[in-house]
Order: sequence, then structure tokens, then C-alpha cells
Amino acid sequence: MASPLKLEQDVRGKVDSFRARIAQEAEDLVSTFFPQKLSELDSRVQELRLQDLSRIRSVPAPEPPAAPDTAGDGPNRDPPPPQTQPSVKVPALPGGEGQLLRSNQHLVELIARVKPEIELLREKCNTVRMWVQLLIPKVEDGNNFGVSIQEDTVDQLWTVESTAASYLRRFSTYYNTRAKLVSKIVKYPQVEDYRRTVAEVDENEYLSVRQILLHVRNQYATLHDVILKNIEKIKTPRSTNTDNLY
Repeated sequence: MASPLKLEQDVRGKVDSFRARIAQEAEDLVSTFFPQKLSELDSRVQELRLQDLSRIRSVPAPEPPAAPDTAGDGPNRDPPPPQTQPSVKVPALPGGEGQLLRSNQHLVELIARVKPEIELLREKCNTVRMWVQLLIPKVEDGNNFGVSIQEDTVDQLWTVESTAASYLRRFSTYYNTRAKLVSKIVKYPQVEDYRRTVAEVDENEYLSVRQILLHVRNQYATLHDVILKNIEKIKTPRSTNTDNLY
């Protein structure tokens, strides 16, 4: 039979100190920080109204052709010259030739406010996940219902972290997509569809960022609820009282 590993006293003390610090921090997060962030983010979500879509557009659309001048209509009026296509005034992009074509500042500011919330959720979930993992007892036969609850909680926390990481990656995808479209507008300023596509991309990103903030808020609510409901099994996965077995 292999002898158990022996740790030096100072090493064991450092490990125990780390476990105690993580436990205290995680319990404070679940009981206090999560509900506080839930309330804070709920207020911020309400500020992002869906009717604000029109004001986030930053690329001007071509102006419609002017109505024909009907002044002086009469039997002696000369007929207008034939036109194959009505002229359309093409507005210039903000910035001008040779200058920086700026991003949509409404979305830049919004993303800058939401990204720290995503990173904060990942960090706090990592702390709580580590706490639960350190509470998982050694493998034994039977009496593992509490352990399964611990493992399910760890899986749920890991899923939240992974989803949050995917949100952070999607912002660069938005900027890259938009940059390609704007470069098309620079090359083909008379094509209205490119301008409308940029507007659609911006509106979709606004809705997506709002949905991300909703998801972050909901995760705080869900994790707070699930962990509190199962806190006894999470902290004490195996009962030492065998009287209930008979």
C-alpha cells in the first residue's frame, strides 16, 4: 500500500490559508456581490431602450432625388430633358478624404462599458468554481448525491465562464465586419446597399450587446439562486450521520 504524501508544515499552512481565503471570498460573492450586481445591471439594461436604434446610425444614407420643378407649368412650357436615372446626392463619410474614418462612437462607448462586466463575471465565477472544487471530497463508493450537486455546480460555473469568453471574442468580429463594409463605401460611395448594410450591422450589434448585458444579469441571478438552494450539499456533500439510513 502506497504511503500518503507528506507535506511540510509551512506548505500545508499556505494551502490551508489559500483554501480559507477562497472560501471566504466565494461565500461573500454568492451572498452579497451577486445580488448587488443583479440590481445594478438590471438598472443599466433598462437604460438601453429598444427605440434608440435610429440614433446609433453613423453612416449617412444617400439623399432621395429632388422633386422636379413644376413652376411655370403650362401649354408653352418646354419639356424637360430626358433623364435615364434621377440624380442622387451622395453624402461624404465622416472624416473626409485622407482622414480617419471613425467607428460608431455610440457602440464603441457601449462596448467599453459592457466588456468590464463580462470580464468581472468570468473572474467571479472562477473564484466560486475554485471554492466548490476544493470542497469536493475524495472519491468513495456510495453517498455521492451531494458530490453530484457539487459537480453540477462546477459545470454550470464553467459554462458561464466559457460563454462569457465567447462574448469577448465577438466584439472583434463586429469591428472587422464593419471595417470591410466601410471600405466598400469608400470605394463605391454611390452604392446605397453598403450604407444600409452598415446601419443594419450597427443596429444588430446594439441589440446583441444589450442581450449580452441581459445574459450577464441573468447569470448573477441564476447562480445566486442555485447555490443558495443547494448550499448545504455544496458545503457538506456527505452526511456523517448514519442514523437516517436505518
